[in-house]
Amino acid sequence: SKARPQLIFVAKRKAKMATAARVFSGYRRLFRARKILFQGDDRAMRESRVEIRKQFGMNRAVSDPAHIEGLLTMVDEAEDMLLHGIVRGELNDQTGNYEVKIKAEHASDDGAATATNNLEPITAETADKMEGKVTVTNSSSKGTEDKS
Repeated sequence: SKARPQLIFVAKRKAKMATAARVFSGYRRLFRARKILFQGDDRAMRESRVEIRKQFGMNRAVSDPAHIEGLLTMVDEAEDMLLHGIVRGELNDQTGNYEVKIKAEHASDDGAATATNNLEPITAETADKMEGKVTVTNSSSKGTEDKS
């Protein structure tokens, strides 16, 4: 009868609306994550805004559900990377060194290494492998004081 095609149409329309809501939610989450990471860095804020809009705009016409799911997975991964996988450093004008503040979301309480919180400490040995001048200083963070 005529009722079945109407139900299929309604179900497809609801699925499209749910997907659109997930896409918009991902867009907002990326904008919030960039604000947290790049707070105080006007250039990074501006460039990240342009890049997020560009990426979403490039994929605006995607209609294949599998491709959309893949893109949504990439949004989740990008948000996780922005919030947990990048540590910002700020130049200390007095010393000429970069100061990095490790936040709780970058470290694991149990020491377990995961993809998002496996931070390698910068030591004299690792600094020798880096390009440019790297000065290793002691940490002032709680729980990481040098006990030697």
